[in-house]
This record gives sequence, structure tokens and C-alpha cells, in this order.
Amino acid sequence: NAANAHAILLRSHKLQEDEVNLTVRAIARCGAGTNNVPVARMTELGIPVFNTPGANANAVKELVLAGMLLGSRRIVDGINHMYSLGEQGLARERVEKDKAMFGGRELKGKTLAVIGLGHIGAATARDAE
Repeated sequence: NAANAHAILLRSHKLQEDEVNLTVRAIARCGAGTNNVPVARMTELGIPVFNTPGANANAVKELVLAGMLLGSRRIVDGINHMYSLGEQGLARERVEKDKAMFGGRELKGKTLAVIGLGHIGAATARDAE
């Protein structure tokens, strides 16, 4: 029963003081930061507020690396191009000829600037090496 909850777990919801029942003993922000929780007021009430920094770092890092690969190799452009050719009935005859349009560039040997070496930045820098 939410009315008698002992803990609140939230991600992006902006928690208001009137949403915190007297039974609440702890508030956890699933992710980095606690800017969506009235921490000062919860501290006054004796309710600890904590977060889980780095919990999603691997997922975000993988999305960054995927974005780099997608962008450098123009994969989405190639997919869209082939989809268009398929709609026109031209995909089979043009696939070999047109694939050169989407070769892109290799990432190997390129310099990656990582701004901030927290959980996500450090993991991205390490795995991009």
C-alpha cells in the first residue's frame, strides 16, 4: 500500500514534500543526482536521501559508442537509402553500386575528447581506446 510506504524510489519525478507520507524512512533516486528531491527538507525530517551514481553508466557508455559507430559509418543513412530503393523495387540491382556511398570513416586512430571523467566518461574513454 503506497499510503504506508517505508521507502520512495524514483527516477525523474520531481518529488514534492506533500507526497512524502509520515511512514517514509528513506528516499532513493535511481540515477545520479538528487535535484528532483527536496533534500534539505527531507534532512530536516530525518529522512535520508541517496542516489545510485554510475548505475546506468554502462548503458549510457554503450549508447555513446553505438552513436559514434552509427555516425562514422553512416549506417542510418545507408538503411534509409536501401529502404527507399526497396520501395522503388531497385534494391537488388543497386545494392552493390550504392554501398560505396556509405563507407564512412574508421574510428581507429581518431582522437576522442571526453569532457568529464565520471562513471560514464571514464567508461567511454576506457572502452573507446
